[in-house]
Amino acid sequence: MAAVGIAGTGWATRVQVPLFRKAGLTVAGITGAHKTKTRRIAEELGIVAYDDWHGLVEDRAIDVVVVTTPPAQHMEIAIAALDAGKHVICEKPTALDAREAGRLVDCARKHRDRLSLIDHELRFLPAWRTARERIGDIGALRYAEVRYSSPGRADRSRAWSWWNDQNQGGGIWGAVGSHFVDALRYFGFEIEAAQAALHTAIAERPFGEGLKRATADEIASVQLRLRNGAIAAMTLSTVSSWIDEPAVITLHGESGAFRLVGEELSLHQGSKPVQRIAGGEMQSRPGNSPGGAFGTGTLLFAEALKAVLGGEDAKALAPAATFEDGLAQQHVLDAARRSAANDGRWESVPATFA
Repeated sequence: MAAVGIAGTGWATRVQVPLFRKAGLTVAGITGAHKTKTRRIAEELGIVAYDDWHGLVEDRAIDVVVVTTPPAQHMEIAIAALDAGKHVICEKPTALDAREAGRLVDCARKHRDRLSLIDHELRFLPAWRTARERIGDIGALRYAEVRYSSPGRADRSRAWSWWNDQNQGGGIWGAVGSHFVDALRYFGFEIEAAQAALHTAIAERPFGEGLKRATADEIASVQLRLRNGAIAAMTLSTVSSWIDEPAVITLHGESGAFRLVGEELSLHQGSKPVQRIAGGEMQSRPGNSPGGAFGTGTLLFAEALKAVLGGEDAKALAPAATFEDGLAQQHVLDAARRSAANDGRWESVPATFA
């Protein structure tokens, strides 16, 4: 079985390692920014600790490199891993900007025999796959609405981290907005322009013995024009006042609406009773929360990865987001950031992969 090496000790440790193992993958090693912490975690998990990501990437025993570092490091690590002959799964957002994401695409095209995927695990949920397959059931899309409201960073005593630094790719628009931008594209809707307000609600956070300025967005209000003439509106917050609401995607069409909440897809058509057409109650597993079934998606993604690498099903990763998808998504993220920096004017999105 292919051996997986992970760059990053946050989300990877809490969610990916246990769920990769549950799927039958071999997690062989890990590397992180802090050597002592990395060695402690590796010992607890019974895997190899690498002093830096170079050691992990260069180890011939590693077949798949999973990049879960801050986005500012994604491009360098992913390119080095592909050039070393590894398969690569890169966390979202793809990179710091479209220039970096474009370099990732160029590298992936040089290594077409290797997997180069973005970790949009929600694509593997049965509810999402059904929504994509049956999108015609609701007729032509008129309006899409996304709401994400989490108190995860509402406490101003929570310590400063890279997540609060825009130069490292922090902020809710990249971390969460990327998932929902990808969702619209996965369901078949390309984006032509973005208009946004991005806001940092808590200007300083504890850091060492003092405070450090936060520069990344904690609230995002983004409007998108879709190429089919529809409009999408996204309201995202990670500093909501202690209300942890379920994330909701609603797609309003000419003849009905789809609503995705957790692992469930429901169909709404006029006066007819609401129908659950895929999925069900949220499973209890690492990574799942009101914000989304990220744990379930991770498990299903891992199972598909095992099926492909093990030669059991060559098409199991068909739902996965490629580096090309990552670049298309990055163009939207960048356009919204340009808009926010220019008093909310509309900014166009290149149609590179439309």
